[in-house]
Amino acid sequence: MIVLAGDDRTGVLSGDWEVADPGEERIAEAVGALDGQRRTEVSVTDDEPFRYLSVAGGPHLYLVTGESADGEILQLTEPGAGREEARLVCGGQLGVFERSGLVTREAALAAVADFLAGFPRGFGPEWSIE
Repeated sequence: MIVLAGDDRTGVLSGDWEVADPGEERIAEAVGALDGQRRTEVSVTDDEPFRYLSVAGGPHLYLVTGESADGEILQLTEPGAGREEARLVCGGQLGVFERSGLVTREAALAAVADFLAGFPRGFGPEWSIE
């Protein structure tokens, strides 16, 4: 079963939410709502076999990480973006990231679609795999 989860931070209050079997449209809506302030992270988890994808940050740049069914740790990258630093709030925490490790909303949404389809074309060169 696919589960979509995310955060919702208002002032000093923090709440988490979860939706079972959300569908691709609902997931895309959740990614689109990431604003780097109130909503800073969503994750999509599949429990059979276990794998997950996390999209954090927003509203312009996103950190996309996850784990494959084989236990490989994944990060979507944009190698041509350069080494300059960018500040991004992920999971409610401010972090400083190398720009090449962050992607656009369109790239994050494409990664979610590939995840839901089981990465039918495999992982391309834009994925860092450990």
